[in-house]
Amino acid sequence: MLFKTLPTGAVIGLWALFACTFTALTSEVAPVGILIEMARTFHIQEGQAGLAVSAFALMVTLGAVPLTIMTAHIDRKRLMLVSLSGYVLSNLVMAMAPSFVLLCVGRLIGGLAHALLMSIVSAYAARLVPPSMTGRAISFVYGGTSLGAILGVPGTAAVGHVAGWRTAMYIMTGLAIVLTVCIAFFLPPVASPVQSKGNLPSVTSARIMRTFLVVVAVDAVFFFAHNLLYTYVTPLLLDHGLPDGALSIALLMTGALSILGLWGAGQIVDRRPALGMLVSGLAMLLGMGLMYGHILWGWLSVAAVGLWCIGYSAIIPFVMSGAIRTRATRPDVAGAAINAASNAGILLGSAVGGQVLTHSGFAVLTPLAVAIALFGILLALFNPAAFPRTLAPSEHED
Repeated sequence: MLFKTLPTGAVIGLWALFACTFTALTSEVAPVGILIEMARTFHIQEGQAGLAVSAFALMVTLGAVPLTIMTAHIDRKRLMLVSLSGYVLSNLVMAMAPSFVLLCVGRLIGGLAHALLMSIVSAYAARLVPPSMTGRAISFVYGGTSLGAILGVPGTAAVGHVAGWRTAMYIMTGLAIVLTVCIAFFLPPVASPVQSKGNLPSVTSARIMRTFLVVVAVDAVFFFAHNLLYTYVTPLLLDHGLPDGALSIALLMTGALSILGLWGAGQIVDRRPALGMLVSGLAMLLGMGLMYGHILWGWLSVAAVGLWCIGYSAIIPFVMSGAIRTRATRPDVAGAAINAASNAGILLGSAVGGQVLTHSGFAVLTPLAVAIALFGILLALFNPAAFPRTLAPSEHED
């Protein structure tokens, strides 16, 4: 239904942005699939290897909003190409790194690229479609992140298991190069934010800003809860009796299931935000809760992770479209704020999760993640201005 009423250029643009989020997600969380192999190469603990995730997230957290504001006058398509080139360099440095410190340097470069790309991609998608289709366009574009989970992360894990994690990163470098070339030819240009400001209020009220900050906070809480545990999902599944050789298949399955979350979000994101946040949060909460102790074993634990990932992936369109819908700032700056908050959650989740895992194990880490996810649900439900029960057409159309 999304594509039937759109011009050909907009459809091509949305598919191009889909490919961008696929590359971005795969590059960002590749260490999750090859965490054990990297730890063995550099003779460090798995919790320490999780710092590769933290280094990436740190740069996004610090750079997303400032970089988006500083580059407001620069052509959006040119920025996309610069960002993708950053992924190429990041993956190459990571593949060639002789030490874990240099590997983290490569991740820092990737973080800067991610700070730009993921901050503008949702606003880019919003400018390709009518305002009433913003939520569905964002859901589609962010489907690339789920495809990254389906193919990228388990693919990286499989290649890392068979041919070594460095080979996996060389392959990621090649894919990023191909995508950069394709974007140069096929992504249609859009006006920069300073050329197309829309109908934002001249003065942002305290109420509007509070609503915007609540959406950003909800996003940060859910990302923190997710990455507290998911950064270490490979040792978690091994702890639940999954064979080492089945990890890549398990990650493939959970990534495939996460597509259902984005599809479901796309059905109601422009109509019932509160209901969507509740259902998504509960799915995430239940899936993580079932990983406590050894309630489930083997492939049943993979099913629990799949349910958890369905809920997590569904949350993303609700917070992104919610931030843009408040009209507290430009769409690209709203996207940057969500991007920064997401990566603050990734940074804290991977870092805190590594420390808790090292010193207390999953017996403490899993219930901690569940408690934080519950807090995220309550924060969203008790702020109806941020996530309304229903959206009238006037609330998402000009």
